[in-house]
Amino acid sequence: MLLGRFLELALVVDDTGAAWQRYQQLGFTEALAGDVWSHAYGVVACGDFSLGLHGRGDEPLSLVFVRPEVALLQRELAALGHVTQYARLGSDVFNELALREPGGMLVRVLEARSFSPPAQLPESTLLGSFQRLSLPCRDLHRAEAFWQQLGVQTLPMQDPWDGFTLAGTPLACHARRDFPETALVFRHPAAPADFPATTTLQREAHLPSLVQREHYLLRTAEDLACIVLV
Repeated sequence: MLLGRFLELALVVDDTGAAWQRYQQLGFTEALAGDVWSHAYGVVACGDFSLGLHGRGDEPLSLVFVRPEVALLQRELAALGHVTQYARLGSDVFNELALREPGGMLVRVLEARSFSPPAQLPESTLLGSFQRLSLPCRDLHRAEAFWQQLGVQTLPMQDPWDGFTLAGTPLACHARRDFPETALVFRHPAAPADFPATTTLQREAHLPSLVQREHYLLRTAEDLACIVLV
């Protein structure tokens, strides 16, 4: 894959310490963050997914990958016709470039990891087991072609919506008409009656696109949507 390995979903928050504690209360575990950023930064993880909590950022949400030779990547992307959103390259900076995936999410590529993964990752959280980070797309065919051109194998997805997953990553894409937001998808073995009380998440109305599937739509204090399939 040209972009390297998936690193994190970067989420800009007002108070990284408070957010870091809230996600740990949900069952995420902490990761050891490095000092590559000048702003406050913390990381939590579960399963094969990591969430980076940033005190500052270009956009509220972004996908972050990591690979060496980011300057070479810029030329590789240009050869494929991809427009780079920005590139911060040089011997005196932490090399990084960004482009956009078809759904509009900013995709950033770093030259090195910004945190060390935990020695042990929880298989389950209070929301259940993490399934995937699903991105909304206006045109699934265009989105699939974008990722395939970058060397990613795409696999059909039918649960909870029609779409596709990106092999080797915790990422998936779904139709925007089914849900217009980026969502963390979990699977819980039983419907917990105490979600809002124990997790401090806001419960919202069920999704029309999942009317045939028992689920919860929850929202974190940072306005990140969580869909729990039961």
